[in-house]
Amino acid sequence: MMETAQTALVALWQEGFGSGSRLWPLYLLSTLLIAFVIHRRRRVDAAFLAWLMPRTIWTHPSHLVDIKLFVFSKLLSVIGLFQIVAVAAGLASLVADLFPVRPAAPPPHPLVVAALLLIVGDFATYWVHRIHHEMRVLWPFHAVHHSAEVMTPITAYRKHPVYDLTKTLVHGTLLGLLQGCLVGLFAGGVGVGLLMGVNAGYFLFNMLGSNFRHSHVHLGYGRVLEHLLISPAQHQIHHSIAPEHHNRNYGEVLAIWDWIFGTLCLSRSEERLEFGLGDRLGARVPQPHDSLAAALILPLRDSVKQLRKLFRGESRTAKHPVTPAE
Repeated sequence: MMETAQTALVALWQEGFGSGSRLWPLYLLSTLLIAFVIHRRRRVDAAFLAWLMPRTIWTHPSHLVDIKLFVFSKLLSVIGLFQIVAVAAGLASLVADLFPVRPAAPPPHPLVVAALLLIVGDFATYWVHRIHHEMRVLWPFHAVHHSAEVMTPITAYRKHPVYDLTKTLVHGTLLGLLQGCLVGLFAGGVGVGLLMGVNAGYFLFNMLGSNFRHSHVHLGYGRVLEHLLISPAQHQIHHSIAPEHHNRNYGEVLAIWDWIFGTLCLSRSEERLEFGLGDRLGARVPQPHDSLAAALILPLRDSVKQLRKLFRGESRTAKHPVTPAE
């Protein structure tokens, strides 16, 4: 019994703070170093830790819900509910079997594989994210994330299980197709260890400031680079309740999808943004997810309401951040 409990705790720690998490200690250390440089260069009056981790944010009721959802989601992950690797591996095996004869071509360089995984995974993220904004039936599940009124790195995990499950299925399908083709096309295949390992692109993404995406710290990349990569400031714009920021910057790592599909919004220096749910005019709406129970149950109720409207022939799309009940 003791060994089982210890194993479960180790698995929970790996899910929450292992190398696959943005809260991995190495990523947090990188975040602190970048924040220190920003603090010094901008000559902020407040002390470093008071500026980086203000008590008003870290003790805010919205952040307390973030923590509860973080723990809940990691418990679900430990039991294997969101295993993208498992979905991808199963499909990859089926696809690889469609290639009966392997050509003599050597496998591609690991960095090429990492780039392909990043591109395909990010493309999947863009469309999963976008359809959750634009389909009224799905929006209530993503509204849990957008109802955060303050943001910290833990806000990245303020998600409803249905959103995570949808993302797992879409990611697993696209990555499985890619991995199956790589295994089937090249001589000797492409090692499973390489395909399932930490992606170099996401490693750099997390080392270079991904944790600022969900924070009050402005970090832009400049007009040129923000056409290629989503900066933390651009993702903060995505969370803004201002009408001009609605339905913008769906990408996670790459900005090219937003650029191609017309949803890109570049950041400006030190914008003052309000986070949370807003109506079409940009007015804040009451917090619907003020507890763990509300964050888990209300989206199910609101999605059913939207399904009933859909069956009555009403609009299928939302295309703006609204309250889940609207």
